[in-house]
Amino acid sequence: MRHRAWLLAAVVLLGLAAWLMSRGDSKATSPKKARVEFPRHPERPEVERSVRRLTLPPPPQTDPSVQRQPRRDPLLTALPTGRATSAVVVEASAIKESPAGKLWLDCMLAKSDMDSFDELKEEFGIDALEDIDRIAAASGPLVVVSGQFPSASLDSLRGNRRAYGARGTLFEEEGRSPVFGLWGDGLLFVGQDAQAVEAAIDRLEDRVAPAPPVIPEWASYGDAYGVLSAEDIADVLEGSEPEIAERLRGAVGQVELHVDASEDVAIVADVTGPVAADVDDLGKTLGTAISLGRLKAQADGEEQLAELLDLARVSPREGRFSMDLALPLPMIEKAMGRCRERRRNGQAPGELAPGGEAPGELAPGELAPGELAPGDEAGEAR
Repeated sequence: MRHRAWLLAAVVLLGLAAWLMSRGDSKATSPKKARVEFPRHPERPEVERSVRRLTLPPPPQTDPSVQRQPRRDPLLTALPTGRATSAVVVEASAIKESPAGKLWLDCMLAKSDMDSFDELKEEFGIDALEDIDRIAAASGPLVVVSGQFPSASLDSLRGNRRAYGARGTLFEEEGRSPVFGLWGDGLLFVGQDAQAVEAAIDRLEDRVAPAPPVIPEWASYGDAYGVLSAEDIADVLEGSEPEIAERLRGAVGQVELHVDASEDVAIVADVTGPVAADVDDLGKTLGTAISLGRLKAQADGEEQLAELLDLARVSPREGRFSMDLALPLPMIEKAMGRCRERRRNGQAPGELAPGGEAPGELAPGELAPGELAPGDEAGEAR
């Protein structure tokens, strides 16, 4: 039973990958000058997309003197609220079309023990290629998947099925996680516990006081978008960079992210914090790091990386700053090339590659990413 629960969670997140792998590689193109479009504002199609998603009625009006609230996006409404919340939404279209997304999915599948996502459709009635619209991950932890799931049947997933609220259903097994839920036929939940799923349904059905969504509707643009709390970012850096982690906790309140992955990966991060001077200092530090990275790329002959870093910049905005970052596709291909090759060769996870090296293992004499070769200067990684 527990295997089935995690199978569904994994396949929901990876289901589009099998179709991507069947499409084959795109035709090689000649090198061209790097051109990066940073997602600074929604384009017209994204505005129209956001408007179409405002299908949830506004919360009940209790004060006639207050202006009536607009309709809401159900997925954004279901996410936890609060300034300490982190939440990121990925558009399914980005996974289908993004070259970087295809590479990432190659690696995910190469490390997975799943042959396909057919079991998801056969057992649970969810077609990952056609049914899924967006995937959101938030503090809680809680995963919310939006789409159309009219044929979804999770009865075999958990021994205990129970209704919750007007349109919700939970599937759980006492003492086990995750807990799954459905709301209507358009939202699927994967929560750490029943409380996380119930809280999401409460927000959708207005059984709690309405609060602004952690990701406003106007900010739902890009191939991926969301907000990260300073605490969550610092927790990631705590083990390797404790000083930076502590500085982030003191200076940063929230980071708003927008990602464009249509070709090279372009990221815009808007950083805010409680003390303007601390935010300004952090922005200057990051600007210096970008400049040093550009000089190093030029010295190493990495022309495309140098060009992209030349586009990167930190722009102060009165106690906040916006940071543009870009990652070229060739760098992503290089980083993920080994697992992509495994996928092409049809090797199963753990299967020995020709020559006897296990997939993901280093061949004799090969350096791991960041490992120093004998005689290299300290701190200089290959």
